[in-house]
This record gives sequence, structure tokens and C-alpha cells, in this order.
Amino acid sequence: MSPPPASPPAAERIPPSTRAAYGASAFAENLAINSVNQLANPVFNLTLGVSPVLVGAAIALPRLWDAVMDPWIGHTSDHCQSRWGRRRPFIVIGALLTGLCAAGLWFFPAGRSPLFYFVWLAAGSFLLSTAYSIFVVPYGALGLELTRDYHERTRLMGAKSMLHKLSGVVNQWLLKLVQLAGAGGLVAGSRFCGVIIGGLVATLGTLTVWRVPERPPPATAPRARLSLWQSWRETVRHRDFVRLASAQCLIYASYLVIDNTGFYLNVFYVNGGDLAKGALLKGIAGTCFQLGGLLAVPGIVRLSQQIGKKSTFLLCTGSLVIGGLAKWFCYVPDAGWLLVIPSLLLAPGLVAVMVLVPSMTADICDLDEAVTGERREGMFNAVLGWMLKLALSGSIFLAGVALSLTGWQTELKVAQTPETFLAMRIIFSAGTVVLALGAAALIAGYNVTEASVAASRLTVTPKRSS
Repeated sequence: MSPPPASPPAAERIPPSTRAAYGASAFAENLAINSVNQLANPVFNLTLGVSPVLVGAAIALPRLWDAVMDPWIGHTSDHCQSRWGRRRPFIVIGALLTGLCAAGLWFFPAGRSPLFYFVWLAAGSFLLSTAYSIFVVPYGALGLELTRDYHERTRLMGAKSMLHKLSGVVNQWLLKLVQLAGAGGLVAGSRFCGVIIGGLVATLGTLTVWRVPERPPPATAPRARLSLWQSWRETVRHRDFVRLASAQCLIYASYLVIDNTGFYLNVFYVNGGDLAKGALLKGIAGTCFQLGGLLAVPGIVRLSQQIGKKSTFLLCTGSLVIGGLAKWFCYVPDAGWLLVIPSLLLAPGLVAVMVLVPSMTADICDLDEAVTGERREGMFNAVLGWMLKLALSGSIFLAGVALSLTGWQTELKVAQTPETFLAMRIIFSAGTVVLALGAAALIAGYNVTEASVAASRLTVTPKRSS
């Protein structure tokens, strides 16, 4: 075990108030995107009759656009020169637009066909995705460059993750809140809650811009500026970054591919078709998951300082495997509070990704600067964010496909065949285990260490003063 790390130099310390103001946008962005993920199937499938495969496709299709939009936003913010900084103009505009789109998605006209609602959801997801890119890509880059201290980065991301998890608690209760707000009607409830969510996103994003100062880009020797294509190519050629980003996707998928299947199992298998009871238990289990992750953050930060980021990552991934196995035994008819057990076991694995992946990406940016001569946090965060959004949306799409492959028929609801419910349980449990093991295999080959990061800084040539 390594000795406790030295305190960072005063210039590299981030005050608690700045950490909180930075984390405010994590609360906002998680609420914006996951409110759609949480409510899309209950509203568009169960209420409006859109096929679960089409619901998943409508949310996944904008990821094709993100493949262009995210790197462009990242590259543009890397080279933006304004009186307000490189990142903050994008963040405030993106937060306002994201809030508007997150609210407007639910104001569709009544009495139309399922095809119309599929197109509405796809178009709304496209607009929300564009606004979200403008907001989140520079926001993530801002955090990567706030400090150059190896461990202070993890502390910052720990604070960000805690606020992210708090918004996750809200997300877990959204279905129940929507039911209450609409007096049982999901459409009216989603509109009421959507307006509140949109206002919060705009307000909290603006708070980050107001209270978090930007760090000036370092003065390094001038080199030929990388084009957008060159910057993207250099990013995806970095093997350790690709391992890290891919592991992140697999870990999120290990929880989320399967979360949609879990919703249907919860309502129609565990609770016999009682949507109100299922929503209540979903809220309880989800709250335990988010609070479990919240409580795990300080321990993950401390552990990473003692045994290293990579070892901590691998240790927390093991909790996902155990949680996946627990799903098989806990998602049974009339399980009640048993649903809490897998949630608590899964919590450390997912929050470790939120704390460690951005911190490890910032380390990779230090290595990259020694090669390219540029600070390219925007591009790295763009590729990281795009892969994550692809995993999140792909999870919903694959969950819809998996649901159909099990033989699920929406009109039968609780009267599905035993074979269908068995197939759903296998996917729900084994999917988490297999994907988590894949992530662990990727991280096992990760090679960036505190020593290699420190050595890379010695090779960066300072710019000569004019």
C-alpha cells in the first residue's frame, strides 16, 4: 500500500465552493438526459402505443449525429478565444437550450398515431442531443483542466459524482412523481415535471458558468495546430484512452442495457402488473442504488490514493458481477424489499466509473500534451462523452430488441408466457455479469500511472516569452 499522497500545491487546490458549483451542472445534465431514458417507455410505449423497439431506436438514432457534433464542439472549444474563456460560452448556451428541449419533448399533440409519436420522440431526441452536446462536452473539458494535481482531480470528480448521484435519486422517483403530478395520467405528469426539469437544468448550468473560473491554457512551445480530423485521429489512437472509454461503456451497459428489462420484470413479473406498486419499488430500489453510490464516493477517492486508480477500478467492477448474480435471486414474484439488494451491490461499480474515468482521462491529457503540444481536453471529453451516450442510447435500443426477442408482447402485459419471463430474467442477470467482466479485462491492460504522468510533464516545452 502506498503512503498517503502529499497535499497539492496551493495553486492546484480547488476550494469546496468551486467543487460544488462545478458539480451543479452534473446534477443538471444527468437529470436532463436520464429523465427521457426513465420516462420514454412508460409514456411512449405503455401510454401511446409505440413499439419498445421504436422507442429505443428514437433515442439511439441521434448518436449518429453525435459522432459528428461532439468532436466538432470539443475541437471548437479547445481553440475558442473569447473574453469569457474557452468553455463557459458553450456551457451557458448549451444549458439553456438543453433545458428548453428537455421540457418541450413532452408537449406533443393528442390523438395521433403511434408512428407520429415515434417521429416526435426521434425529432425531440435529436434536438435534445444537439443541445446536450453544446452543454456537456465543454463542461466535461472544464473539469479535466481545473487542476493538474494527480489526486486533486479525483477529489473534484468525487464531488461532481456526489451531485450526479443526488440527481439520480430524483430520476429513480420520476415515474412515481409523474404519476402523482398527473393524477395517474403519465402525459400530463410528464409535462409538469418536464417544465421543472428544464428550469433546473438552465439554472444550474448558469450557476457553474458564474461560479467556476477557467484555468488559462498552459504556455507551451508553438507547434502546428491539429485539424479537427487530426485531433480526432490522435485521440482514438491512444490505446489507454480507448481501453478506458470502452470499459466505461461496458460498465454503464452492464447496468443500463438491462435496466429497461428490469422495469418490465418489476411491474409485470415481481408485482403482477401493478404499475403503482412497481413504480414505488423502483423508486425505493433506485434510491438505495443512488445513495449507496453517494456513500461510496469518499471511500473510492481514498482508496484510489492508496492503491491507485486502476486497482480501485478493478475492485469496484467486481461489485457489478456480484450484483448481477444477485438479480437472479431477488427479482422473483412478490420480492418486495429484496429488489434493494442488487441495487446496493451495483452502486460502487457504477460510481467508480463516474469518479475515476474523468480523473484518468485528465491524466491521459497530460501524456497527450507531451506528444501534440496542445491541451485537448475538449476533444478527449467529446470522444468519451459520445461513446458514453452511444452506450446509454444503445442500451435502450438493445433492451427493446432483447425484450422483443424474449417474446414480450405489450398487449399481454402480465399474461406473458413463463418462457418469456425466464428469458427476461436470464438477460437481466447474465447481461450484467458478462459486460462487467469485459470491462475488467479492458482495464487490466491500462498502463497510465502517477509516475508516467509526472514524467510526461518534464517533456513539455514551455513557450518562450515574446
